[in-house]
Amino acid sequence: MVKIYPLDLCRHRNDNQSRRNHSISAENVVGFEYRDEQMSSTTTAEFLEELEKGELKGTVDQVLATCAVIARAKDVLSDGDFRDLRDQSPYTEKVWSKLLQVGMDDRLEGVKEHLPPSYTTLHKIHCLTDEELKKAVQEGHIHPKVSQGSLDRWLRYERFQKDEEAPPEDFSSLVTVLGPSGIEEDTLNRFKGDLEKLVGIYGFRTQYEGGQTMVALRQQRSQDNAGVLAQTLNKELKSTWDAAEEELKTQFSLTSLDELVQAPMTTFTGFLNRHRKGRDEFWTFHAHDYIHKIALEYLKASTRAQRFNYRRRLKEVAETHEHLASKVQETLEGVMNY
Repeated sequence: MVKIYPLDLCRHRNDNQSRRNHSISAENVVGFEYRDEQMSSTTTAEFLEELEKGELKGTVDQVLATCAVIARAKDVLSDGDFRDLRDQSPYTEKVWSKLLQVGMDDRLEGVKEHLPPSYTTLHKIHCLTDEELKKAVQEGHIHPKVSQGSLDRWLRYERFQKDEEAPPEDFSSLVTVLGPSGIEEDTLNRFKGDLEKLVGIYGFRTQYEGGQTMVALRQQRSQDNAGVLAQTLNKELKSTWDAAEEELKTQFSLTSLDELVQAPMTTFTGFLNRHRKGRDEFWTFHAHDYIHKIALEYLKASTRAQRFNYRRRLKEVAETHEHLASKVQETLEGVMNY
């Protein structure tokens, strides 16, 4: 039996709570100094004038400044005047709410140089916990060109693919999945794999009965898929290995083809680049080998951050080499989907 639990990506945040009262400041997040702008507006008309001069499609400084105007207006104006300001502003109620939440988040000024100039993505960043924000900035997941989609994917990866079995306390069971008795193990494993993909898309979690865990399943699948990829690389690179000069093998301290296949990425690409005498020839002869190697390293990775980076690297291959996009997508969906 399988139980499925939902999770709101912004569950860690109270939308009505100002970050100014939070115990962790911007300095604690990544070491930047927080700067509090003091504005002079005190009336609805003055705040409206500031907002009309604001810019949501400019620089991150301009976007944050607009959000800060709204946050300060909430502090200064009465509830009635603040509602009047919202109604007279050029923003819809939904956009206004996001701008307010971003403006009340004192952490963002301290990491401004890492932020994108998009209020919708800034709102996603606002929803991160202090720990998540610190990690995302330090590991480069938040940067000026980050999109909502990539941030969502990282956050789902970070929150939901953890090596822990018990769901968070604020999860509740949504549905119980029942299966026939005597189901074949292969069928059950395929079902679990497909279910895991679906659950991950929506940010849910699964919990299995009878001692079956998704962690154990992922580990076994990783080992099986890694073995298949290693066999594929050994087969595809045999003629290359046989033709390579012994001096080159010695230079990279390689005594067998399997050592090349299992070597660190720098050794793998360095050896093939030297053998082909350049990157152009490398991509001509070994593009698929490179994709398979990334997938193999992904399956061998011990941390979520490493796996995330291998997926990102593979997506960059598709962006820079459009003719490889279908192969990349096939690999991502086939062996790098968890």
